[in-house]
Amino acid sequence: MIVVGENLSSLISQHKIVENVNECYDETSIALSLDNNITDIIPTGDMTFVYGNELPLEWIKERCLNNDEFLTLGPGESALGCSHERVNIPVGYFGILQTKGSLARLFVTIHCCDAQIEPGFSGKITFEIVNFSKMTIKIRPKEKIGALFLFKTSTNIVKPYNGRYNNSDKPTIQKKI
Repeated sequence: MIVVGENLSSLISQHKIVENVNECYDETSIALSLDNNITDIIPTGDMTFVYGNELPLEWIKERCLNNDEFLTLGPGESALGCSHERVNIPVGYFGILQTKGSLARLFVTIHCCDAQIEPGFSGKITFEIVNFSKMTIKIRPKEKIGALFLFKTSTNIVKPYNGRYNNSDKPTIQKKI
């Protein structure tokens, strides 16, 4: 069951899912905005990567945008960003992240199938931002680009998430499995 309306607003407040209910409550979802922290993965030399290994450190470029700067993505470009909001998913609930429709209609997505936010997760949510359009897209920090939908789980007896991406405060890169 998806949680919406007054139930969603109350749940956000009761469990402190996000700090500012008034800025994030969106009737059927929690609106998430782009943080200033951006991570680019820029391969150099041999651009072959074996899944399961760690990314070479020299490929990882972290930067922090000023509020008057943009995340600029040319056609086909990608970057890792994260939610400006710290999110706390209570046990008994499960989150699904979607791109806000206005951004999606520009052929930009903020997730590449890694859209599930598990019960017990706490931290900033990493966005895998990809521009599939034929034009350059600019996004301001603090712009609402995501919608987090909450679903009630069939049982509260779920081990809270305590994985390698928990307690993140910036975009998280792929970690060795």
